[in-house]
Amino acid sequence: MNTPKNQTGMVLVIGLVFLLLMTVMTMAAMQTSGLDERMASNANDRNVAFQAAEAALRQAETVINAAETVFDVTVTTTDPDVNDDDSWVGQVAYSTAINGISAQPVYVIQCVAANCADGRYRVTARGQGRIATSVVVLETIVGKRLD
Repeated sequence: MNTPKNQTGMVLVIGLVFLLLMTVMTMAAMQTSGLDERMASNANDRNVAFQAAEAALRQAETVINAAETVFDVTVTTTDPDVNDDDSWVGQVAYSTAINGISAQPVYVIQCVAANCADGRYRVTARGQGRIATSVVVLETIVGKRLD
């Protein structure tokens, strides 16, 4: 038969081990929760940057379609460097201010063929999210009707 002298401190040791295990599990859950929150924030920020770039693309399409002739569209011959925000020659800023983003979206228009004679344009747009490191670059081909 066990007497109280033989059991001294064993329940305390087991209780402390369980407490340590619960602490480790709680810390791991807190880290995972923080990581999930950062990932959701980054996904949201990228979506904001995508929407800004999309708005710039739509404005460029409007500019192209509103031109009287294919020669009335201001174009650039320099390809934009998607990795360098400052090297976009001939960039046009989005005309309406968008709140909540780090920089207003910009776009460039280029001719697909020589002198834009066939009415096709390459439009490249760059949008930034709430932080400057979330950048989305979109490109599309826009055709102007030649009447």
